[in-house]
Formats: sequence, C-alpha cells, structure tokens
Amino acid sequence: MSKAIEAPKPVSVGKIGREINSVLLSIIVLVLIVMFLDISFSMDQFGEAEKFLNKFVGIAWPFFVIVSLFINWVFGAWLTEVFVSDSKRDWSKVVRYLDWAAEACPYVGLLTTFFTFLRALLVYSDAGPGNPETQAAFIKQFAIAFGSSITGGVLALAAFTLGALVTGGRR
Repeated sequence: MSKAIEAPKPVSVGKIGREINSVLLSIIVLVLIVMFLDISFSMDQFGEAEKFLNKFVGIAWPFFVIVSLFINWVFGAWLTEVFVSDSKRDWSKVVRYLDWAAEACPYVGLLTTFFTFLRALLVYSDAGPGNPETQAAFIKQFAIAFGSSITGGVLALAAFTLGALVTGGRR
C-alpha cells in the first residue's frame, strides 16, 4: 500500500516576525554605525569604499565584508531574541558558522599578510632599493599586511564573543 505524502508544516508567524525583526535590527545597527562614523553614501562613495578596503585590507576584503554582514545579522538576531521575540531560535548552526568565522578570519588575514609581503619583496627586487617609488610601494604593502591581520583578528574576536553570547556561555 502507498502512504499519503504529508504536506510540510507551515512556518509559524512568530518565526517570520522574528526574522523580520532580526533583519530590521541588523539594518538599524548598520545605520547607527554609519551615523557614528559620519559616512554619507552616494554611488561615487561606493567606489571609494572599495578603494579604501583594497588599500588597507587587501585582496581579502570581500571575505571580511561578508563575515562582517553575517556577524551584524547574528547580533540583530540575538537582540531580537533577548528583547523582542517570544520565539526561541535554534542557535546550533549559527554557532557553527560563528566558530568557523572565528577560526578562518585570522588565517585569511595571515594569508593576506604573507601575500602582501611577497608582493612587497617582488616590487623591491624589481626596481631596486634606491628608488623612492619602490620604497613607497614597499611601505604600502606593509600597511595592507597589518590592516588585513588586524581586520581578521577583530572579526574573529567579534565572532567568538557573539558565539558565547548566543549560547549563554555554554559551548
């Protein structure tokens, strides 16, 4: 005999409302950060932001932006659960991703550091030590190296701290 296929259970309105509130709180946090940093947005400035990130974080900036947005969403979801929603979230998958981010961010920063040191040495060896442009390019690569390492460390700390917050310190 054949069994009847059961229809999937509908998502409760409480969960949908919780997710909407999570996204709204994440957007509010981003807006507050933009206001605090006194940034105005125009299409020209999006290109400037990319140049800024490329200048100080290097080739890993898209990875760090994605991780930052995820951390911001988790923070909004945690605020929603603590202050707004009566519906509790299963944090197990989110904590796994936060753990991954806490592990991956320093390594991505370190790999970017090694890559920029390699580029600095290549620039230095191609043009020679006496050229002022070579020295400027060499120092620029060191700025990228330090910026990517610092960014990776800060994001790892944020991911680790949020993982502890959402689990109530139980890991």
